[in-house]
Formats: sequence, structure tokens, C-alpha cells
Amino acid sequence: MAIDYGAKRVGIAITDPLCTISQPLLTIKFDSEKLLFKRLKCLIEKNNVGLVLIGYPISLKGDTTKMSAAIRKFAEKLEKIVGVEIKLWDERYTSQYAKHLLKGVKSRKRKEHIDQIAASILLREYLESIT
Repeated sequence: MAIDYGAKRVGIAITDPLCTISQPLLTIKFDSEKLLFKRLKCLIEKNNVGLVLIGYPISLKGDTTKMSAAIRKFAEKLEKIVGVEIKLWDERYTSQYAKHLLKGVKSRKRKEHIDQIAASILLREYLESIT
């Protein structure tokens, strides 16, 4: 499973049992981190997830960003709650690529789709790196 974490929305993508195909799953809008963790735990258990990738923001120069510390803290909390391995994954260009893929699509839920697709791109890149 992959997560594209944002301050208001979290995009989720998942792979098939053979770990060959990445697909967008959903976007979770949240006001409470506690409820977000509860929802993520349910998704992880329901889908028998063994690894969670979390998009890690790195600048074009390869440095950490303002959001990097928040992502690291989120990942540490999630790992304690769900007991599943968590990996941070370079998310450079994933949101821009997702926006490009949805260029011309008119939808009230466009931002939500961008988050899901960005997570799916993360997951696809990871799957390609291990094969």
C-alpha cells in the first residue's frame, strides 16, 4: 500500500496480491489524526497489507523539505499503531505527474483523484524497483 500524505487529504493506492499492478484506491479527507490512523489501520487489516510506502518529500537538490519532518513523525506513529513495516519513498514529481495525467479532466473531486494517483505512482515506482 502507498500513502500520499497531505495536511488535509491522504491519497491511498494498493497493489494486487502478486505485487504487479498499482491502482488508486481512495482519498481520505481528515480533521483528526486519530481518526485518520483508525481508518488506515482498518484499510491495512482489510487488505492484508505487509508494507506501507509513504511519499517522502525531497527537494530537487536532494535535501529534505519543511514537510519531511512531519512525514517522518507521521510514519513513526503509523508504524507503532499498525505494526506493519513502513518505508519512506522519494515522491519527487508524483503530484505533478498525477496532475498531468488528469489534465483536461473536469471534476469537482479532481484534487482527491490527484492524491490517489500520486500514491499509485509511488507504489508503481517501488514495485518496478524491486523487480
